Amino acid sequence: MKEMLSRTATTYGGRNGEVRDTTSGEKYKLSKPKQMGGIGLKGTDPEELFSVGYSSCFASSMEYLLNNDKIQYDDLYVKAETKLLMIPNEGFKFKLIVEARIKGVDQKTLDKYIEGAKAFCPYSKAFKGNIDIEFI
Repeated sequence: MKEMLSRTATTYGGRNGEVRDTTSGEKYKLSKPKQMGGIGLKGTDPEELFSVGYSSCFASSMEYLLNNDKIQYDDLYVKAETKLLMIPNEGFKFKLIVEARIKGVDQKTLDKYIEGAKAFCPYSKAFKGNIDIEFI
């Protein structure tokens, strides 16, 4: 196994804190959502960051597989909605609703590359069987 990349981020202060990325220097202000008792401060949250990470990783996986197979296409996108579910006496769990599209290919090709990305994407592999994922 060959390491391709390493990234580090540190969170300071929890839901109303800040995340700092070591490599890029980017900083993300965290804000507890109103649905969780927050007061509406400007910022992001772990669920939003999870959606960003999953959608970009899955799209990158589809792109890699398409390019590797030399498939011509116009564009692609992946929209990921993260739902935080509360399970009584157990804690929290994620559910993802994912919409993946490849413009310029037929449905059979789209389905093939969605299935391929499910097996290829590191995010998908990391939580296989642990997170409910619905593709629409």
